[in-house]
Amino acid sequence: MLRYRTRIAEWLALMICVFLLTPGFGLLQPTRADAVTGESGLIAFVREGSDGGIYTIDRSGSELRRLTDGQDYRPRWSPDGTKIVFQRFEGTGDRSYIYVMDADGSNLQRVTTRPGFQPDWSPDGSRIVFGSLDGHDGEVFVMNADGSDLIRLTRNRFEETLPAWSPDGRTIAFASRRDQNVDIYLMNADGSDQVRLTHSRYIDENPAWSPDGSRLVFQSRREGNWDLYTILLDGSGLEQITSGPRADWAPAWSPDGSQIAFTVLSRNREDIAVLHLDSSVMVRFVIPDSFELEPDWQPVPVIPAP
Repeated sequence: MLRYRTRIAEWLALMICVFLLTPGFGLLQPTRADAVTGESGLIAFVREGSDGGIYTIDRSGSELRRLTDGQDYRPRWSPDGTKIVFQRFEGTGDRSYIYVMDADGSNLQRVTTRPGFQPDWSPDGSRIVFGSLDGHDGEVFVMNADGSDLIRLTRNRFEETLPAWSPDGRTIAFASRRDQNVDIYLMNADGSDQVRLTHSRYIDENPAWSPDGSRLVFQSRREGNWDLYTILLDGSGLEQITSGPRADWAPAWSPDGSQIAFTVLSRNREDIAVLHLDSSVMVRFVIPDSFELEPDWQPVPVIPAP
């Protein structure tokens, strides 16, 4: 699941189904639609199918808005909440490139000449880290937000992708196969001091930082299904936060740290869900006959005083 391609889906009107996640069993029961709260902005996500592209939705599950109409994936909000970086597949091939646009979908610009995927911003918004193929293997690169000053950070004959920049700008987390299995690794922002964080016989990938930089959330198949886990930066404090017969993947922390948005795959459909960490309440946004995935939270933009 290190890269994602499109699936065929159709489209209908927006509905919201809200459920309660029972810890340990993953059972879903009705609860209130106003469970998503917090000082965070819109959720950007990918919608697949004939109406595919990048969309935004507010925390209540309303005000659905389409921003792009391409084969676009992995949207990530800039730290100031005014731009989105993402990958776009061009033509009929498997190559994608990194694009940047304003929060309303305007000012679309391609910022890479080489194929790239799975981008993320530096915390000051000046740099972008992303994956790119070197031969047959993915490696991690970094560049200025306009595409200049490209630097390669990893050099390994195994695939290394899904980079995520820490809130303090010092560390980049990423997924690697270098030890014959997919695990989470950490490195300095310049590529030095690469260390293994998780040790599992199964797949650990898709790391995302908590807003305070103290923990990572990631997806893993340790229990057979894709579930979400959190871990401290020294490798301790591993905690499973979702479970059940469905697959939970592509997590993203809310800017206030109280919630995690992620993709839910169950009954042959993918939806966006939001989990409250303090109460285990899960809100699931269901758009019938459609697939939604890879959410990311918008930091509320700061509006300068007049």
